[in-house]
Amino acid sequence: MANTLAFAEEDVDPFEDINRTVYGFNETVDDNLLEPVSRAYKDHVPEVAQDGVSNFFGNLRDVSTLANQILQFKPVESIETLGRILVNSTIGLGGLFDVASDMGLTTDDEDFGQTMGVWGVEEGPYVVLPLLGPSTVRDGAGLFVDTTSDANMIDKTEGIGFIS
Repeated sequence: MANTLAFAEEDVDPFEDINRTVYGFNETVDDNLLEPVSRAYKDHVPEVAQDGVSNFFGNLRDVSTLANQILQFKPVESIETLGRILVNSTIGLGGLFDVASDMGLTTDDEDFGQTMGVWGVEEGPYVVLPLLGPSTVRDGAGLFVDTTSDANMIDKTEGIGFIS
């Protein structure tokens, strides 16, 4: 019984109050702003244009992935990601078309939170980030590094899907 209580005490969310507040804020923003805007985008922008925008930002995200693969000492993956970037930036008209995937050049997204994990940095406690949703302290810090150090600052919306 004492072991169960000790485990329960260690498992407590140290940021629970602020996490609940931020979660409520995120829900309000999602319901009143993000969902209507994203629905209008989906309903009124042609799918081919949506694909082009998604491909363009995916190509920018590959640059960040490449940097993190290098920092994680993944030479094979780094070369393949570099190939994707070169193909999509040239043949894919600046990344509007994902020609690299059609050629079999794939990549796994890597971020600085994962890089810190490879380096041995612990995840830290659970935290809910404003507009971005659930994360850990390590991944939240990694997200900050990713968004302030790469060209795709605009495309850090992937976490917004966790809000709804």
